[in-house]
Amino acid sequence: MHELSVVEELVAKCRRLARGRRVMRVWARCPEGMDTDELVECFDYVVAQLSQAGEGAFEGAGLRLETVPARIRCACGFEGRLVPEDIAGHMGICPGCGRVSELSLPPLELLGLSFAAQATTCGPPA
Repeated sequence: MHELSVVEELVAKCRRLARGRRVMRVWARCPEGMDTDELVECFDYVVAQLSQAGEGAFEGAGLRLETVPARIRCACGFEGRLVPEDIAGHMGICPGCGRVSELSLPPLELLGLSFAAQATTCGPPA
């Protein structure tokens, strides 16, 4: 499943950036035509697997997706936007020649992370 592998890659990048901090939300961008519901399901699955493995840094984290127009650059010279019907995952069908090529955008691009606030312990006033 392509969506699972791109989500695993996204979560791995988030883990490196989080450096042990608790992640509350992940914002990412994907091209139109990708199944956003499936990406969110895969994210929830990966987070659940991490929690079962004893890593709670993503427990309760959510994925928010922004879609952007899919673009393709083809060897035939066509460069431009695709309609959702011409997109399958990270691949697109060139409207100029019908060739299947990779989209110009990455399948899932990290935009940002939010972290849980650090708890601070305060002693009684002196």
